[in-house]
Amino acid sequence: MTAPAGRESCFRLVALGDSITAGVGDTVGPDAAHGPGWAAHLAAVLGVAEFSNLATNGARSRDVADTQLDAALALRPALATVLVGGNDVLRSDFDARFTLADLHRCVGELRRAGTDVVLVRLPVIGLFELTPRLVRRVMRRRVAAINAAVDEVAAAATAEGPDVAGTNPARGRVVVIDAAEAIAPAGAKAWHVDRVHPSPAGHRRLALGVATALADVDPAYAAAARAARLPGAPDPPSARQRLVWLLRAGLPWCVRRGRDFLPGLLRSVVHDLRSERAFEPGSMVTSLADSGLDPRRRIGRG
Repeated sequence: MTAPAGRESCFRLVALGDSITAGVGDTVGPDAAHGPGWAAHLAAVLGVAEFSNLATNGARSRDVADTQLDAALALRPALATVLVGGNDVLRSDFDARFTLADLHRCVGELRRAGTDVVLVRLPVIGLFELTPRLVRRVMRRRVAAINAAVDEVAAAATAEGPDVAGTNPARGRVVVIDAAEAIAPAGAKAWHVDRVHPSPAGHRRLALGVATALADVDPAYAAAARAARLPGAPDPPSARQRLVWLLRAGLPWCVRRGRDFLPGLLRSVVHDLRSERAFEPGSMVTSLADSGLDPRRRIGRG
């Protein structure tokens, strides 16, 4: 892995992704040098010289690959974080194969530029854990399909090694972190009131989880020992504040998103029921229903 210790004056971290990386759900004060969000806190933990957050609200994997990637490459970072898929699973046209191709492109180009890449596996979306079982099952399987894509891209990078042709031995490595496991130590305080984004405590736990994973792969990142650099986290919102948020922001968001999402979700539920009748339990369709894949094929680029 490209060690920042040898080039501290130009060690740059770039974050790609959606609203989770942009910092939605987080709150910071003046002690947060890089702003809100887990990636910003990671920059503080690692003590990077420069940090750029390219993530935007609502970004899908294609937005990251088509827009954010070029901007990231232009910055020539030593380390990049990529967290995508959360908005893809909320769309009627969801297809995990597209996310897989976008991740292959992002990771491949960043690695060829000598950048180390952190890939983050999605947690289940807590908002849908409150829905009926059939809906909950479809959403869990969509998230599982995204995480299968993340794992496949990481495995491909590991199998490929530094450089097959031997012409670029400085090619970066890939580190995978599971967001749910990283955030879990925060307990009930891990999630924002919308139950979609991490809370301030959740963002900080994810930053520490990524930092620890980086330190395990390359001690040059000197990760966990710098936890004191994390900015302070505010107290969680009161019941009244959560109710106000629900009325002012939560319900309007559900209405806006539902216009696109609900028709596709209903089709997905029907597809899920038909698949269970068509295939035996334990088949691929049972674990990745409505992933956009042929349930009898391993996840692939085609």
